[in-house]
Amino acid sequence: METEYSVSLEVAGPAAMFTRPDTGSTPISYPVPTFSAAKGMFEAVLRRPHVYVYPTRVEICRPVRYERYVTNYGGPLRKQDQINKNNNYQLIATILVDVCYRIYGEIRMKQMSTRGKGVPKLRRRRGQDWRPRFKALFEERMTRSQTFYTPCLGWKEFVPCYFGPFRKSTRRDTSVDGIVIPSFLCSMWENRKPKPEYVQDWQIVRGMMSYVHQTPTEEEFYAE
Repeated sequence: METEYSVSLEVAGPAAMFTRPDTGSTPISYPVPTFSAAKGMFEAVLRRPHVYVYPTRVEICRPVRYERYVTNYGGPLRKQDQINKNNNYQLIATILVDVCYRIYGEIRMKQMSTRGKGVPKLRRRRGQDWRPRFKALFEERMTRSQTFYTPCLGWKEFVPCYFGPFRKSTRRDTSVDGIVIPSFLCSMWENRKPKPEYVQDWQIVRGMMSYVHQTPTEEEFYAE
């Protein structure tokens, strides 16, 4: 369901890679952006220390297509001998091609702990509700195509060919249906330390996946 403080964006590109951690050294992409990838796209437009956008659902607007992708890797995860000799190795991945997504999110205020009569309580950071101002700024920056950094479709080299408000010609592809993701990465960090969290058997139904519910609800399907 859309709320007063909902925001959205559309992103499309020739290639994307949202890595499944369980695929090891020959990575394969999830069919949709992970929660953190979607959150990063919203943060590319606007971010504040006391307000954030919580991704709620994603619509797949083109058929899911995979292709083999080979690149030379020269990063820190090489063997020490390869690093010493300045040798790269070929990284073979299975990526998505010709992607287009509509991503929805909800603006939320961060909370902080405070004490009232000796009992810990949560209150909004900076005291007041900044969501209306954040929403206005977000939509203004989207209209002007302003970002703090170049958004990406997973890997940094996969930049979008379109990133902005919804286009009238774009529609959810309902033929993308009945896909079950056995283990879906929902978070990589907790208190700034690596602590991956997963959800199981997450479903894509009629071109939609919810970041909140295991199966998209009717309210999410018919939200305007």
